[in-house]
Amino acid sequence: MSDRSKTKRVARQRRHARVRKTVNGTPARPRLAVFRSNKHISAQI
Repeated sequence: MSDRSKTKRVARQRRHARVRKTVNGTPARPRLAVFRSNKHISAQI
């Protein structure tokens, strides 16, 4: 496996873990992640 593809795969796994940590939920309570900055607020379902 080339070094570049391994780096991309590891980066994707880390990103996936980070999102899974933030976005969690159950069937009764859907997954919701809210991000707030000084100008904007966004929700990810």
